[in-house]
This record gives sequence, structure tokens and C-alpha cells, in this order.
Amino acid sequence: MDTLAEEIIGLIAASFTTISFIPQVFRTWKTKSANSLSWFMLGISITAAILWVSYGVYLQNTIIILSNSIMGILQLCLICFKFLFKSFSHS
Repeated sequence: MDTLAEEIIGLIAASFTTISFIPQVFRTWKTKSANSLSWFMLGISITAAILWVSYGVYLQNTIIILSNSIMGILQLCLICFKFLFKSFSHS
């Protein structure tokens, strides 16, 4: 496979992976509830994003760095929501 095809596949895969968390962030913001989010999942996800960014820096791969930086930001949003919406209760 040539380099361009590899880059395109990587870009598409990274985009879909990153975009997949946007609905969860939006839903959590809209409902003002993060009760269903697991701390364990959030911890693993943010750790994975940090490791992927580090790996991307090592490889000097912009796609890996950018997509996982965005993923990390989305994960941090969800972590903040866990704290922020803790005091809210829904009937």
C-alpha cells in the first residue's frame, strides 16, 4: 500500500474515532447528567489518549497527535461534567 493510501485510511479512522465521542459529550451537556459514565472508562480513555499523543510525537505523525489530542479534550470535558453535574439531580 502506498503512503498516501495509508495516510488517507489513518485520517478517516482517526476522524471516526474522534467523532464517536462527540455525541456523548453533547448528550451529557444537554441532560446535565454524567451518572452513567464510568470513572474507570474515563480513566482508561484519557490515559490512552495521552499515550497515543506521546506515540504520535515519537513518530512525528500529525494525524495521531491531532486526533488523540481532540479525543483527550473530549474526555476531559466528560471528566469535568462528572464533577460539574454531580450536584444536579433529575426526577
